[in-house]
Amino acid sequence: MGKKILFKNNDFTSLLKPYNKKWVAINSTGQKVVGSGKTPKEALSQAENKGFNDPVLTLASDNYAYSIT
Repeated sequence: MGKKILFKNNDFTSLLKPYNKKWVAINSTGQKVVGSGKTPKEALSQAENKGFNDPVLTLASDNYAYSIT
């Protein structure tokens, strides 16, 4: 079973806004986008190339009325 990730700040509006309709990889603290792309694979690849091997992947949306759990 993987590690549980807890984000202190669940307001990802400013973090995800530049990545609208793209897949993003977020570091384990939820404070930084470490990869992005048209597919989850692209976002994950960018994150892994930067040394982030276990990021959280999500699709950025123009509606930020959700949280990542």
